[in-house]
Amino acid sequence: MSEIILYAAIATIICAMLYSVLGKSVGRGPESAVDPTQFMAKTDVGNPAIIDPLEEYGDFPNVGNIRKFDPGFSLTQFQDQAQGAYAVILDAFAEADRSLLKELLTKKVYALYEEAITNREADNLTQITDLARIMGTNITGVSVKNNIARISVEFEAELASALTDADGKVLQGDPNLLSRSTEIWSFERDLKSSNPNWLLADVAASEGDEQEVDPTPDTLH
Repeated sequence: MSEIILYAAIATIICAMLYSVLGKSVGRGPESAVDPTQFMAKTDVGNPAIIDPLEEYGDFPNVGNIRKFDPGFSLTQFQDQAQGAYAVILDAFAEADRSLLKELLTKKVYALYEEAITNREADNLTQITDLARIMGTNITGVSVKNNIARISVEFEAELASALTDADGKVLQGDPNLLSRSTEIWSFERDLKSSNPNWLLADVAASEGDEQEVDPTPDTLH
């Protein structure tokens, strides 16, 4: 359980600044072992030699279209900071934190999550989600259509999830049994909007170990 305590502490910091910095070249907390200067994509036109490692391969040409609206955008920083978003959203859903979810999800996704939370509460159930570790992340797609940027990230994680009743009795799942989960989360941002937030727009069906209790609802079936 020590890992989830760590993530909860990180989430307290992240949720205060996550909305406006996802994809920016910002500093990182002590929990990270990677020097952020290795991945920064500077906007200084006088120093064009600084290249974002994820973007030099040319797999994601639409990053250039994002940078037309946001010159400070870095795909590598986005991937790194998306891990924080993943942890925060998992925790917010388990904790039924509607106000936080509303700021992190699109209206469509929020409606699905809110419905799941309401149904859970109607049955007097509590969800437990213990995120042990994020083993890896991978950008799977970057697109821009009608000024809406969409970035998909594959997360591979080990976590435990369970549902308990009002007395704390476990009804589904196992809070002590870790399972490997692989999901693709897609984030969207309106590039012409004054709102710089990236919002969770879709969650693909989970792969890997079958989980009795889904840590978050899937939006794509």
